[in-house]
Amino acid sequence: MKPRLVRSRAATAGVCLIALAGAAACGPASGSKGAEGSVRDTAAAPGAGGVTPQATPPAPRASDTTPRVKADGALSSEQLTAAALVTGDVKGFAAEPLEGGTPTGSSRTAKAECMPFVSVINGTPEPAPSATVYRRLVDTSEDGQADQTVVTEVLGAHPDGASDVLARLRTAIDACSDGFRTKGGDLEPSVFTEVKELPAPAAGDEAVAYELTGVAQGDPVPMVFQVVRSGTTVVTYYAVDVSGGDTPQIPDRLAVAQAAKLKS
Repeated sequence: MKPRLVRSRAATAGVCLIALAGAAACGPASGSKGAEGSVRDTAAAPGAGGVTPQATPPAPRASDTTPRVKADGALSSEQLTAAALVTGDVKGFAAEPLEGGTPTGSSRTAKAECMPFVSVINGTPEPAPSATVYRRLVDTSEDGQADQTVVTEVLGAHPDGASDVLARLRTAIDACSDGFRTKGGDLEPSVFTEVKELPAPAAGDEAVAYELTGVAQGDPVPMVFQVVRSGTTVVTYYAVDVSGGDTPQIPDRLAVAQAAKLKS
């Protein structure tokens, strides 16, 4: 049986992240084609979203030899928007802007080495991007199906430290395999019971993929993330199975097409 990502086209992965991570608004659902609310300029407010880790996240693991990407023509908000996937770029997928404001959250974890995961869930990866664009990628061949594939895409422009985003996630995968807890606002703590690395798509200059297993009403909720760097742009894709407990599948062709478009 094909892994189920969401219950319906109207229920995006962000809805599940809100519930599991404690007020981490990672993208409201939208059927609209309008772009309002799909672009965030964060140049004036690094780390926007209120994420304040209780301790400094660890340095990248020693085995990671990826060179640090210096500031070298990071894309502006307008350029990032133009580079994002649109309907027709990937056969069988429609691309829609997210609507309803900037999807950021304020969850924290006392387990500092796991903060890179929480920052991604919050929509505020570290180092902070100068601009962010959000897209919702929908498999149109599955229109009308309860288990329609929906993937959230987040593009971030990084004037400096793009490679650090991936390096910190790799370090966190090693350090947080037994899970972690988060707390956001006045909500009850959320639990992630497991973290594991997954095969990354062969796209961009480097990529990392991982799965987090959350818990909702006692049931496991798997979330899959792919993070791909192309130059100074970092693109995150995520999908959540809120109905079946199966590991979601994110088609690699999404990352391949987006990386090619960023380099064109």
